[in-house]
Amino acid sequence: MNEYALAGLASKTASDVMSQPSAIVRNNTCAWEVVGRFLTGPARHVIVVDAAGRSLGVIGTRHLAGLWPLDPKRLKATPVESLGCASWISLSPDDDLRTCARTLTEHNLDAVPVLDAGSRVLGVVTARDITRALADMADVKQRAWQE
Repeated sequence: MNEYALAGLASKTASDVMSQPSAIVRNNTCAWEVVGRFLTGPARHVIVVDAAGRSLGVIGTRHLAGLWPLDPKRLKATPVESLGCASWISLSPDDDLRTCARTLTEHNLDAVPVLDAGSRVLGVVTARDITRALADMADVKQRAWQE
């Protein structure tokens, strides 16, 4: 990539690339309901929030994969907050694209919530969002080269 394209990537922030979360659930939501969301919709992760709307972390399909052999009765009695959401993993809107990518890869995550100063969800950065930003920059580079 040339310096122009790299400069464009360097200026991107979490707020530039984030998408809207596909699902947000309260911490007392049962694991059974989350399994249902994963099976019937496009969501591969849900953001878990407390009663005040503050993020407690993300639950992905991987978190539930180990629970799947459990019977529905047990899944209905398991609140998502007991699955280990890793609330300390999040991004601020001003984090650069490199920080976003590193956070995803270092913690082996598919999605990281973007939070305001009060820990409320502004959006989510996914691996797809990072890939889209890279593809968009490649398009910019190609157009600049053709001009």
